[in-house]
Amino acid sequence: MKKRVVQAGGFEVVDDEGRVRARIGMSSDDSPFLSFHDAEGRVRARFGLSADGAAGLAIGDEDGKVRATLGLAADGSASMALGDKRGKIRAKFGLAAEGAPTFGLAHKDGELKMVYTLAQQGSPTVGLHDEDGKVRARLGLAADGAPVIRMLDDEGELRAVLGLADDGSAVIRFTDANGALRWSVPD
Repeated sequence: MKKRVVQAGGFEVVDDEGRVRARIGMSSDDSPFLSFHDAEGRVRARFGLSADGAAGLAIGDEDGKVRATLGLAADGSASMALGDKRGKIRAKFGLAAEGAPTFGLAHKDGELKMVYTLAQQGSPTVGLHDEDGKVRARLGLAADGAPVIRMLDDEGELRAVLGLADDGSAVIRFTDANGALRWSVPD
């Protein structure tokens, strides 16, 4: 049996009422997509590829708000995000391009507040973010397992460290805005 090929710029599947329920096509930047629509015409799920090679799936609710996404970026990082009924992303799980897992939680307004990361060598870190989304404090374990708290200024510069050294002794360091040591224990 000879196989036939049908070519078109797009294809729509309609229901008995003539409403579009699925669409295969090309977006304005010539990236392919597949979308599924409810009876009112709202896109409820869409899978697509972008020009840079990224791929993503978005799932929307009955109000048209995207509530869940799954994506693979061009750099190899992967993520899954979950949104609330207002369409604000509240939780995100992902893998960075180098493979480090990350879990983030956002405030009800969508502002990132906490990110948990597991570094490549296996040491965990929790980052706390300010209202501008900048990391201001990190709590974690060093590669050798020693606990450490790092505090950063609003420019992201390390200003204070509290932790334990390899031998179990306490380490406290304070630096000025230029990174110069201001005070430390031990001296």
